[in-house]
Amino acid sequence: MPAPRRASIARPVSLRGVGLHTGAPVTLTFRPTESGQGVFFRRSDIASAPRIPATVEAVRVSDRRTVLCADGVTVDTVEHVLAAVAGHEIDDLCIELGGPEPPILDGSAGPFFESLAEAGRVEGAGAASQFTLTGPIEVREGEAEYHAGPGERSITVQVHWDHPVIGTQRGAYAVSPRAFGEHLAFARTFGFLRELDELRRRGLIRGASPGCAVVLSDTAVVGGALRWKDEFVRHKALDLVGDLALLGGRVDGSIEASRPSHRGNIALARAIKQHCSSER
Repeated sequence: MPAPRRASIARPVSLRGVGLHTGAPVTLTFRPTESGQGVFFRRSDIASAPRIPATVEAVRVSDRRTVLCADGVTVDTVEHVLAAVAGHEIDDLCIELGGPEPPILDGSAGPFFESLAEAGRVEGAGAASQFTLTGPIEVREGEAEYHAGPGERSITVQVHWDHPVIGTQRGAYAVSPRAFGEHLAFARTFGFLRELDELRRRGLIRGASPGCAVVLSDTAVVGGALRWKDEFVRHKALDLVGDLALLGGRVDGSIEASRPSHRGNIALARAIKQHCSSER
């Protein structure tokens, strides 16, 4: 089967909001680029408009979110927007930011996914980069465990929290734009009331507000309803898609993840890249 062609978008489209961790107001604009440019962020709020590549080599922090850095300029919490980009199988894109962090919006990748659909996907010259898994890959990072290898393009994720609303959840998802849009794009990030003070002391969630996440007390969901009973595992699968987008290509194989984390997802991306480089 021939490799799929590279793709970008037909026209620019923008969204506005506030960054979850930085609390900074920001406008995000998706802009089409020429084939072969890859996916990258551009900080339009800085005079030199520096370019930060969406690559695993640019990752500097992966604790509770994924942060990229190039030449001392950072972009915080990139996983949701990159999940939407990967969900549409877009290979070349400028993500222009008027601040240090994409807007959190409703806490999912859904608004980004819808905006990219509105912008229109167009194929360009050249073949999309692919990472074909020809043998088994196993990664452990803290509690997170991953098994990857040859097979149909799919991800299977299992999570567990000792919480009456979550417990153990498991989901298996095909990797395609349609499947991402239907099953993962609108699954929201989540957090626990008991963690809020500690996160604020660490300088995080300064932009948190009602409606940007699923919030849980020790016994229940607070202030709203779930979109799915298993929204928690769906969001963890969404995060995995977003972090693996930092490979700069599409993974041809199957992935199983148990208790995935951003740090673990990045370790898996690096292992996949090393595996495919060795095979070549």
